[in-house]
Amino acid sequence: MRGILEINSRVKKILITGLPIIGGQVSLILMGVADTIMVGKLGHNAIAATGLSVSIFFLVSVFGIGLLAATTPMITSYRVKNEEKNLPVYFRDSLLISQILSLILFIFLLLIAKVLPMLGQDTNVVKLAIPFLLLLSVSIFPMNWYLSGKGLCDGYFITKIPMIITAAALLLNIFLNWVFIYGNLGIKAMGLTGAGLATLIARIFMAICISIYIFKSSRIAYSIKKVFNFSVNLNFIKPILKLGIPAGFQFFFEVVAFSGAAIIAGKIGSIQQASHQIAMNIASFTFMFAVGISVSGSMYVAEHFAKNDLANARKYGLSALKIIIFIEILFALIFIIFNKTLIRFYTNETEVFTIASKLLLIAAVFQIVDGMQAISLGLLRGLHDTKVPSYLTFIAYWVFGIPLALLLGLYSSLGIYGIWWALTFSLFFISITATRRFLKKTTA
Repeated sequence: MRGILEINSRVKKILITGLPIIGGQVSLILMGVADTIMVGKLGHNAIAATGLSVSIFFLVSVFGIGLLAATTPMITSYRVKNEEKNLPVYFRDSLLISQILSLILFIFLLLIAKVLPMLGQDTNVVKLAIPFLLLLSVSIFPMNWYLSGKGLCDGYFITKIPMIITAAALLLNIFLNWVFIYGNLGIKAMGLTGAGLATLIARIFMAICISIYIFKSSRIAYSIKKVFNFSVNLNFIKPILKLGIPAGFQFFFEVVAFSGAAIIAGKIGSIQQASHQIAMNIASFTFMFAVGISVSGSMYVAEHFAKNDLANARKYGLSALKIIIFIEILFALIFIIFNKTLIRFYTNETEVFTIASKLLLIAAVFQIVDGMQAISLGLLRGLHDTKVPSYLTFIAYWVFGIPLALLLGLYSSLGIYGIWWALTFSLFFISITATRRFLKKTTA
């Protein structure tokens, strides 16, 4: 009886912390969903251009997302060790790294936009994608600023505020899409470019809001003078980079596979690319539940790891894994039963509808392992273990995933379905190896 109560207590804590994170992550994904749905009225070329641009953007920017995600368990650890007085300097260095990295990635995105016409994509899709991609490129600066602030709030177990900010940004993004894409309130219709402008403004809004909270709220209330100082006597640049760079590569290797899949799909045809984008959009929505539980679980693992309490770190990790397995089974059933209904929200074009609905059935297969790998990698970040997991993700996606996607997608009769089966194999590999590593490292 006592054991059941302890399990329920852990599950409750993870969910209380994690549900707002899920809400925030879902709001971020819904921005992409809203863009896809609202540009869907412009035709499958606009949908394909959205998918291509977003895939390229995250292919480049995800390294920074992963790097900054590693700050949350570090902040939790510093607080457990009573080093909270130094966290304003930590936040300063996190912001500094985020903006320098943003500049580097922005330059990469500009170069990609320049060579995009040479990547063998449909000419009409490329013409629509370039201006949209350029606006997304500018938005990387406020996006990474916001992620630094969110990582800080999460490290304080403050997860509701980022959720509220992202939900408000979602509503703002939808409104601005309505204004800019279709030309309302006296604004000239901009099409897909309008969606990019709406995203940029929404991300600036998020960066401003999270900053106001950090400097004005009673729970954090950092002094602007303490954060934006030029003293280098105390800095956290090295520990952030030591843990964050491998974590960044973990995210990068995974998104390379999924973004690369969109490019491979584009080489098959714009209809297949649009189908891939719609199905991936829906699958990404469910993945945000795994991300939220992963961050929450990593915080509790980091808390007990900082106390040298591996037994409880393991228990919280196992509870997080059980939660996500239950959630992903439910989503798998939804994909199987309502696959056609879900796709109909996006398009009525017969070929796109048929292919995308079948892709959702494959997504149902990899739901559980996709959730498990997200949780396990997050739990390992809670143990400050990111180097070896980055090697595992490299093997899963670059050694197996991408070559297999090219082989099955372009040189077999499976086509677009072969690409998705290749991704499924990669997810199985990383879920098994990362979960095994967490269990091994928390064995007393």
